[in-house]
Amino acid sequence: MLTYEDIYRAVGIMSRGSGYGIHKVVDMMNNDRIRDLSRDAKRASVLMALDAAGISADESLTDATRRQNALTSYETAQSKQLEDFEARKAKENTRIEEEMEKIRIHYAQCVQANLDQVAKEKDALRNWQMAMQHETQRIAEVIELYGKESAPERSSQAMAAAGTGSSEKPVSVPTDATSTAKPSLPSGPKV
Repeated sequence: MLTYEDIYRAVGIMSRGSGYGIHKVVDMMNNDRIRDLSRDAKRASVLMALDAAGISADESLTDATRRQNALTSYETAQSKQLEDFEARKAKENTRIEEEMEKIRIHYAQCVQANLDQVAKEKDALRNWQMAMQHETQRIAEVIELYGKESAPERSSQAMAAAGTGSSEKPVSVPTDATSTAKPSLPSGPKV
């Protein structure tokens, strides 16, 4: 923003050589000697001082009007400049907000894709766990079946182990393919 003097200078308004420009008149009107006088008395005092200095009232009025017009023109130009600036910034903000929205949508899609992948993996694990329960049940049935059949044999092994002082004899499995006897497996805990 320009100073008042720069604005006046830009439009060709120069300070009067006599020193009796509009600012001098303003200073006179606010002087302690005439400040409290009536409007007419103030006017008469100022006109008398200007007349004594050889300055006509019309010259002072013209100077005041030109300065006022210069200030008004500058204000109008600055207001227009501000409006243009604000419009450019508003347009820029709109563009930034559009870019932000595109980025937000992109990352929202990434988040959703991650959530979908996690849900897919959870479903896969749940399906596997259900299949595992079925398989575990089948295995448990076989273990229970062998456990019931080998109960008498286990008793005799336990008695033999008690006699020899060792814990449990290893189970021998026949290697002959023609053997029809079922190998006895150690029974685990019943499930």
